[in-house]
Amino acid sequence: MGSLDSATVSANLVSHVHDTLHTSSFFSAFRKGEAEIDVVRDVFAQYYLWRNQFHRWFGVCIVKSPAFGTAFDTSFVLSELTEHIDEEINGDHHGMAVTFLRALGVAEPQLLTPLPVTSAYSDSFLHRYLGPQRTGEETLAALAGREIVAPERNRLTIEALPGHYGVNEGLEFFGLHEELEVEHFASLWEALVKGYQANESTLIDAARQEIQEHITFWDDVYAAVTESRSRASS
Repeated sequence: MGSLDSATVSANLVSHVHDTLHTSSFFSAFRKGEAEIDVVRDVFAQYYLWRNQFHRWFGVCIVKSPAFGTAFDTSFVLSELTEHIDEEINGDHHGMAVTFLRALGVAEPQLLTPLPVTSAYSDSFLHRYLGPQRTGEETLAALAGREIVAPERNRLTIEALPGHYGVNEGLEFFGLHEELEVEHFASLWEALVKGYQANESTLIDAARQEIQEHITFWDDVYAAVTESRSRASS
């Protein structure tokens, strides 16, 4: 079947991201300044802990990549995945995330511990895609879907933190990723559909599911943090 170009798919998924973010309990409260700063701090701390393990998701995509010499553009895809990891390391993205957390009021990020929901989300991609029931193309589509969440999520963050919470430093981390994720999505999708013979709706569904999974993670953390603080104050 004819492939869907990345611009068409991107527009569809960006619309889905927008709709999902605007029905999110956390992001709705966050963008309006209704979430308490202590809760916001705890939620972003858990995001940081998840993100420290995000590289494992790229490892799953590498494991599930088809062999060289097939119709799949394995060389290009592996280059894209390793380029992302290289940028993560050499661009000191972890250091930028630490700087952001400290600006948010987390003095010692190394002492943070993950909530059960954070650990579950960190492992979820491995559980869903490492097994033989999901193809390498679906795995990459899901990763691409996770990537396409970042631009609007990051813009919302850059607007809400200074506007409602007085946090003006450490936001470079989110500005940086706003551009990078769009580039990674487009390049991954074009390689993904090249020579793909199955129904491409399967790939779009995988991307949409990962968008939902990511935003649900923030909502689940928000609920857990809010409940914990409520119990502590009662």
